[in-house]
Amino acid sequence: MSIEITEFADVSISVAPTGVAGGNFGILGFLTNDTDDAKPGKEISVGERGRAYTSLASVSGDWETSSEVHKAATAFYSQTPTPRDFVAIVNYQTNQVGVLVGGGSDTAEELVEGASGGTWTGGEELVSLTINNTAVSFDATALSSASPVNYNTIAAELTTVLDAELSGAVVEHNGYQFVIKDAESNAGTPASPNYITAAANTLASTALGLKEGVARAIDGVDAESATQSLAEAENQGVEFVGLVTHQEFRDNGTAGEGNQTLDIAKYAEASKKIFCNTTNDLTTLAPNSNSCIASVLKSNTLRFTLTTFSRVVDSYPSASVFGRAASVNFSAINSTITLNLKQMPGVYSEDLTPSEYANLKSYYASAVIQIGKSVNAYTDSRMANGSWLDTTHGLLWLENRCEVDLFNLLYVNNTKIPYTQAGINTVISTLDRSLQAAVRNGLAGPGYLPDGTFLPEGYVINSVSLGDTPTSDKSNRIYQGLSFKMVGAGALHEVVVSGEYSE
Repeated sequence: MSIEITEFADVSISVAPTGVAGGNFGILGFLTNDTDDAKPGKEISVGERGRAYTSLASVSGDWETSSEVHKAATAFYSQTPTPRDFVAIVNYQTNQVGVLVGGGSDTAEELVEGASGGTWTGGEELVSLTINNTAVSFDATALSSASPVNYNTIAAELTTVLDAELSGAVVEHNGYQFVIKDAESNAGTPASPNYITAAANTLASTALGLKEGVARAIDGVDAESATQSLAEAENQGVEFVGLVTHQEFRDNGTAGEGNQTLDIAKYAEASKKIFCNTTNDLTTLAPNSNSCIASVLKSNTLRFTLTTFSRVVDSYPSASVFGRAASVNFSAINSTITLNLKQMPGVYSEDLTPSEYANLKSYYASAVIQIGKSVNAYTDSRMANGSWLDTTHGLLWLENRCEVDLFNLLYVNNTKIPYTQAGINTVISTLDRSLQAAVRNGLAGPGYLPDGTFLPEGYVINSVSLGDTPTSDKSNRIYQGLSFKMVGAGALHEVVVSGEYSE
């Protein structure tokens, strides 16, 4: 046996982990209710909470055109440039039964072959689980009778044998996996919420993806408020930045704590979601209307809520508004936009008098309005606290950019960042690159701070030196001495010119 060359030259190369990506700030979440018109078998269960789409065609696959989800998605995807990410989130207004969501990968043909080939015998043909305190065991070889052979006919055959064991229990296929659930009439009984378990490990339950360790058992839930549904969707990892709601939540039209428009707006404020509210209240066009929702939201000085007025109840102008904002590529140069005077395709244009327009603006509400004889455009995108949508949206991105860049600095290095002045300088340089990106895309720019200080770079970073850092911070490996000040680039919305003419 020869001597390996590693006896003389031994090289080992470590591979640094890939840095995490920044957030997606173009995702619109649409909150609908559990009675909206989903196509049969395409309903979003409590286990899923929200479903993501990337085109109107994909939305149309799950929702009827009469549904509020489809109406909002149509407004969103009608924007130019076309946005991409739309998420339907469900508010469960009635008690929901527990569901078992499968995880199988067999084709319908493979399932039928397994059931009819004689291998599912001696207990291997059974799917045994517990539904709402009732032990259930049904023979899955019934699926061999499915005709024509597809997932839906298989689910129908399995429902027949399951229903014989537990009346009203069903097996469905949602286009992705098999789902087992109790009868809807049993929601909330005998205990609330009711529950379901995964199936015991057999050949049948394995092939269907319903066995323990593969399937996901989701307990039923009691009826929820809108804010409870939004919070639970977040807890389960449903991602969204913008928020538009079913028309029933407009103008405080839905009674009950957690369902009012103001409740939803306060949720958005606390969770840093951009709530694009729509109002159909005509008093928004009248002076001193303290009861209109735009006025109520303004009085609460909400930074993350934007109200758009429309006379058309079935319209979702706010979905179009966020769709336009969603097109911003914050990584590009001079890419940030103002929503003022932007086109909103498919949104009804309001023909307002000057006084109605002034009243609308006084409540920090916006609308698509007729300007002159040929222009229909959105104006002027103020949030309920008087700030601007593009600023709110941009700062959400900037916070995430700084967080991700600093995390990656600590994450991808094979060696440590030393707690020395050199190490602190490395952190400062990383933050500097993050802030430079905000200047490049037009969020920030050279200008004056409120105290009159001019920032030629558009920002300034302040840091505490190593010598002034508390010993306790160094012992705990935390550096808290970094801060910055930045000047927003703003945007021109109106131009006033005074002229003087002499013969």
